[in-house]
Amino acid sequence: MLSHDSVNSVLVLAIALRVLAPDVRALVRWVLGVGVRVGADALAERRQPHRGGSGGDRGSRRRADPVLHDHGRRA
Repeated sequence: MLSHDSVNSVLVLAIALRVLAPDVRALVRWVLGVGVRVGADALAERRQPHRGGSGGDRGSRRRADPVLHDHGRRA
């Protein structure tokens, strides 16, 4: 059987979890919301053409894959 101290520890833990659960849920939702906003900003920045004096969109050019450069065959 469980001792008196063990039962008290389990009850205290259960009460603490119940009291703190709304705060933990709110924190998780906030962190996820921040992550979504940061990701959306990064995607929007990648899709916008780069504005500068070069006159072209250098961000959309793809570099040749050195492995596939030899007639499309992998080495």
